[in-house]
Amino acid sequence: QEMEGFVFSLSKTIITSFLVLCSGGLFLILLTWRSDIKLNCLYRKVPLKIALKVLLKDKFNQIFEEDIQKLSECSSSRYFVNKKIKYVWSPEISGFVKIKNLDEGMKQGDFHKLKEGIGCFTVSDRIQEYGENLIKISVPPVFYLLFHEALNPFYLFQAYTIILWSLQFYWKFAVIIAITSVISVTASVWETRKQNRNLRDKMKSESRVTLLRDGRVVEISSIEMVPGDVVLLPTNGGYMMECDAVLVEGTCVVNESMLTGESIPITKIPVPDDEVTTFNYDLHRQHVVFCGTELMQGKAQSGRYVKAVVIRTGFTTTKGELVRAILFPPPLDFAFHRDFLKSIYVFLTLGLIGMSYSLYVWIINGGTMAECLLNSFDILTFVVPPILPAALTANNAFAQKRLQKEGIFCLHSKHICLCGGIDVVAFDKTGTLTDSVLDLAAVVESKNAQFQESIKEPRQLPTESLMLQCMATCHSLIKMDGELTGNPLDVKLFEAIAWELVEFKHSNVNPDYGFQTPVLVFPPKYSGYGGVYSSAPRSSSNLEIAPLKTYPFDSAVQRMTVVAKKKGASHFDVFIKGAPEKIMGLSRPETVPQNFVAILQSYTKQGFRVIAAAVKSLNSNLSWSEVDKIHRNDLEKDAVFLGLIIMQNLVKEETYAAIKDLHDADINSVMVTGDNILTAISVGRDCQLVKSDQTVIRVEAEINQCQQLNVSYTLEENEKSNLVHDSNFIKSVQDMNYVFACDGKTFAHIRNNDRALLDRIVQRGKIFARMLPEQKIHLIECMKDLGRQVIMCGDGCNDCGALKTAHAGISLSMAEASVAAPFTSRHVNISCVPYLIREGRTTLVSAFASFKFGVAFCFTQLIAVLMVFYIGTEPSDNQYLVVDIGLAALPIVMIGNCGPHHSLVKQKPSRHLLSFLPLFSIISFLFFQTLTYVGVWFYVQTQSWFVPYKFKAGLYPPNPSYEQTNIFLLSGAAAVIAAIVFSKGTPYRKPLITNGIMAAWTICAAVTVVFMSLYRTEDFARRLNMKIAPSPEYQYILVVIMVCNCIFCYMWENYLLDGILFFKVLPWYKERIRGPHLPFEKLEQELTSKSGWPPIGDCKNNEIKIAVSVEGSSSNEIGRSTSSHGHSNNNPSPTSDVTPAEIIREVKRNIKNRWSSSSPGASPATEEDKTHLLASPKDSPPPYQTNYSVNLSSLGGTRDLRSKSGSSNITEFSSPLNESKMLSRTSNSTSTVTTKPESSSSSSMHRKETSC
Repeated sequence: QEMEGFVFSLSKTIITSFLVLCSGGLFLILLTWRSDIKLNCLYRKVPLKIALKVLLKDKFNQIFEEDIQKLSECSSSRYFVNKKIKYVWSPEISGFVKIKNLDEGMKQGDFHKLKEGIGCFTVSDRIQEYGENLIKISVPPVFYLLFHEALNPFYLFQAYTIILWSLQFYWKFAVIIAITSVISVTASVWETRKQNRNLRDKMKSESRVTLLRDGRVVEISSIEMVPGDVVLLPTNGGYMMECDAVLVEGTCVVNESMLTGESIPITKIPVPDDEVTTFNYDLHRQHVVFCGTELMQGKAQSGRYVKAVVIRTGFTTTKGELVRAILFPPPLDFAFHRDFLKSIYVFLTLGLIGMSYSLYVWIINGGTMAECLLNSFDILTFVVPPILPAALTANNAFAQKRLQKEGIFCLHSKHICLCGGIDVVAFDKTGTLTDSVLDLAAVVESKNAQFQESIKEPRQLPTESLMLQCMATCHSLIKMDGELTGNPLDVKLFEAIAWELVEFKHSNVNPDYGFQTPVLVFPPKYSGYGGVYSSAPRSSSNLEIAPLKTYPFDSAVQRMTVVAKKKGASHFDVFIKGAPEKIMGLSRPETVPQNFVAILQSYTKQGFRVIAAAVKSLNSNLSWSEVDKIHRNDLEKDAVFLGLIIMQNLVKEETYAAIKDLHDADINSVMVTGDNILTAISVGRDCQLVKSDQTVIRVEAEINQCQQLNVSYTLEENEKSNLVHDSNFIKSVQDMNYVFACDGKTFAHIRNNDRALLDRIVQRGKIFARMLPEQKIHLIECMKDLGRQVIMCGDGCNDCGALKTAHAGISLSMAEASVAAPFTSRHVNISCVPYLIREGRTTLVSAFASFKFGVAFCFTQLIAVLMVFYIGTEPSDNQYLVVDIGLAALPIVMIGNCGPHHSLVKQKPSRHLLSFLPLFSIISFLFFQTLTYVGVWFYVQTQSWFVPYKFKAGLYPPNPSYEQTNIFLLSGAAAVIAAIVFSKGTPYRKPLITNGIMAAWTICAAVTVVFMSLYRTEDFARRLNMKIAPSPEYQYILVVIMVCNCIFCYMWENYLLDGILFFKVLPWYKERIRGPHLPFEKLEQELTSKSGWPPIGDCKNNEIKIAVSVEGSSSNEIGRSTSSHGHSNNNPSPTSDVTPAEIIREVKRNIKNRWSSSSPGASPATEEDKTHLLASPKDSPPPYQTNYSVNLSSLGGTRDLRSKSGSSNITEFSSPLNESKMLSRTSNSTSTVTTKPESSSSSSMHRKETSC
């Protein structure tokens, strides 16, 4: 984000050295902490052109200092390296830019020009430019790590404490702190080196590779590879890629699980020899073999090798980017940590005030110089809990261990606390909410643009069926150890038809085809035959198909394509399989059934996943070499539509309970999928992700000819709250109980053209379908921009980006850990999500508990010490030991060892440490303890046996006193009370009693305090420097005061602060007084108060307005009006005879009219309840006829259609589609339709349409 240049300054260095000497080296510590301060103190700013050092600030405000170097001694080119990426000087912009990768800006055909490799001079230049092909992860030396760890502000404060206590001869606790600090630093250094070594050993890879250079085959180390080299990949598999390379000859199957966590074999195909299309690294991934992936199998076009051009090496590869993400993760924006640092500054300020008071008191009392200074400096050690950082680390460790027991593995423990404030969970659909394995439900063929009967068993199709042949060839399956391997969907389809697949890895030209045929497929009935292919079985019908060229499925294009040829045929066939909308767009219109949309919707609304198929027969005059050069788009266009493949994807059993838990906790859940939007809505309804009382409004957007954004809001036919099924729908929308569903295309249009509308859609969005991987990332980022804390849960490689972008990503994988996300669940279902949120809340509450206890303990001790300083005495070393070691060391660490509560509650725990309630909790506790101290202080002075303390300078330990003894006992009790009060259980954690070690300590600590208060031997009193009261009754009263103090503080904290203020008053305050605070809260308030929006059934930019009212008398009426060619007729008569069909036509026109419709049959309706799940299209209700049940009294109809018995006002009738025509739009006219009610209480709808 920012870049500044510097050169060395001798004058600044001299001045800085003087400041370091004057400050005793403290200023030098500051220079080591901040690179910006160091550069500004030792260097001077200059233009980047002549700079020797550069100061960088990234988008996270992290600061980096880098040295500027030259590419070579004889070169004037300059560069620096930041986060393992090289930035070079660009004279054109007079600045440094990221080094350009070889593939950027290249045409696809340019890679084919590099088939023979590059020359030695080019190799030398590119080694200087790009460096070695090595993902080098350095392990810092031990002394370097020790030095930087020791300069941590916390350890510097620990060193200050140890030195001060040693000067006071409080060496026992000083030694303990020193030992714990050494152990902590050593453990941190050891862990850092261990992680770096493990990452280095895992990511470092070097092997011998075969290259083409200057047309010659050479074998070198993979480290010496440079972009532009041609690497020869073996076809026998078992080869690990050491770079990113684009295939130019041959195909291969790779395993990308190391990068994506998904072990499904992926087929890679050569890049087309296209001189027009620009290569895109992100969109053309089917041509790229990535570094770190395993080559399982290859098929050479000629010879024994598959050829690929190296495009990226080292840290610029996909694997390198992954390593960089691990080495340089974005900083966590955790409110607790920010507030913790702020609180330290406040505590230090209070400590300075306490130091001033202590110095004044000791001077007034006549203390020695050593007593005055040491006791005053000692005050500063009270205000910062020395073990608090270790306690917070222990909390995360406890949580990590509990998660591991539940089968959830955590790579970054700091993310656990972030799960405590989650308010949105985004789910992928397939494999996450539903089973990952799809079952074939039916096949629906299309012949002569007419759908045929659905067939549950595709084996029943004749072998001549093109649909059957498409299922047999349009896949990227391979055989590994005799088993079919590949996409599970392709495996299911191929197994369903029971065909055979035979591979020939090193085959000659097949005489039956005239060229090589690496793969053959054929029906199951066969007999052997001779020749080179004698091992291949043959069909009795002599049908045999050779898939020759495959374009694997890509989510960016939502389809896959295969070029194949049948034995004996004179032409080649192109089989296409993919999303129905895509296939329909590629097919000739006359081959697509007219009821395509209706039939597609009839299946998708039932939750089925639908795949369409098409075929195209190429010109018989084309040879294979000519076909191989045809662009994919030309191969696919004008295909013949073949039909639909219906896949069943059942919702996982665990999904229902998990979604219910999230809803009960008022945590929003959304679906982000690449599947069809109607299927997604159906699954969302099925698993209750969309609640039964919510209305789904589908949002669609397009850019019109005037480059304006047109947005429509429509209701799907299967919505239970639809007006024609339930008249309460209008009230549902008025009550703002609606959610949005949109697809990736709409999301992209809105995101690029209307940010304000995008925020609204994301705020109320429930279903996001047909989303590309990058769109999933954009959606998560938009949620975060609105102030949401988001969990993303997915299982596929398409989810990797979103998993990393979210506050907490959960990868559902059988592996122990996935690099794609901070969390990995071994149980492949979403039951882990509610548990992770419960664990996050527990860890967050435990962090608050540790902080509260630490602060309460330190400040109760501080108050106690300042009170006894007033009379010139102080606690003894043994008293400090009892309190510091016996009563404080263990609870601050073990207070977080409580498991999560068994349920999620709606109220989320506080995320801000410096908010009102946490601060009020601590301050009120300290206030009550201070009152107790002061009360007992004056109460003991009223006793008849009381003897005032007499100060003696230089005496240590001081003489025992009644005041100091009572304050010491009360401070010990305060530590126990703080541990009990702040170790909260319900509703976020299990009770204290379940924390075995903590519960045992609580009992022992309470007994110890009571024992010290009641035990009366002289030896015990002498060891602790106590002066015991001669009256046993006083001791009992003191114990009663402690017990009452504990009970009062417990009730104050748990019943008043938590039970009333936190769970009742705070929500009321936020809702009624403070109002919305975060962006998404303000947006929700705006949407709730916005009447007439969204304009259901209409376009945003056409200024359509709808005002709907359902309150009033039961005689509401809907008037009729017509419009034709720009002329309107608004003469509704209150006595007009309105038929039910006309009422429904008007309702449908006003509620379901869509701007995108261009024909009367664009939005056919079906009656889902009467359609069997696998009903044949012929058995389904015709697309032009729909039955509705309408409550006429609620619609205000003027005809009484009750049955003869008069017991019902419900009637059924059919509504032909041609009676519900959409309003025509013309480019030169404006149509206005106004519907006026008979009375003020009747429904009214106003509609205005304007042309572009």
